[in-house]
Amino acid sequence: MKRDTENREYRKYRRYGRYIYHILNLLMTTLDFKIQGAEKISDDDNYIYVFWHQKLFFPTVGFKYLKNKAALVSPSKDGEILATVLEKYGYEAIRGSSNDRNIQSLILMIKKLKKGYNLGLAADGPQGPIFRTKPGIIFMAMKTGKKIVPIGGAFKHKYIFQKAWDKFHFPYPFTRAAVVVGDPLTVPPDADLKTYSQRIDQEINRVDDRAEALLNSPSAG
Repeated sequence: MKRDTENREYRKYRRYGRYIYHILNLLMTTLDFKIQGAEKISDDDNYIYVFWHQKLFFPTVGFKYLKNKAALVSPSKDGEILATVLEKYGYEAIRGSSNDRNIQSLILMIKKLKKGYNLGLAADGPQGPIFRTKPGIIFMAMKTGKKIVPIGGAFKHKYIFQKAWDKFHFPYPFTRAAVVVGDPLTVPPDADLKTYSQRIDQEINRVDDRAEALLNSPSAG
């Protein structure tokens, strides 16, 4: 009986995910996007794309052109909604955490990277603390040699979910948006996890600030 109830709950959350997917598609047709730095990415390689959880909107809808991509999603019921949306956009959803203690998730993601998959990861996700890169991301880069690419984003007009741990940003229709692709970063195999986690914090903040500046520049209109 308990399992039947849980299955019904998960089906309900997946249904929510399908609704959200259609809403996002409609919303995307109204947004005016500006992208900077896409030329830094080589079609001949795969990467670990990182961003803050509050800016999850950008990689969810903006990376649909990437082939062979996977994303880490919380195993919670709420995560079922995001997993459904991501799958609709062509992602393979890996359930778990990027914490270095979550061995199973790390092994799965390392295998995906070695198979040529791109990974999209909220550096502080799936449950925070906010704006703190999980060391598991650095560990994966060390073990695979794949570069970490920071992604920044900004909306000119947005709703901020103040009660959410990540203060999630969601755009208003017909607003302007900017995405900035940072410089791919190589992590040496003997890197210090804490030092490089802090460096990724700085790089994501830098491209986020750059995205905000793009929206506020005179040429932005």
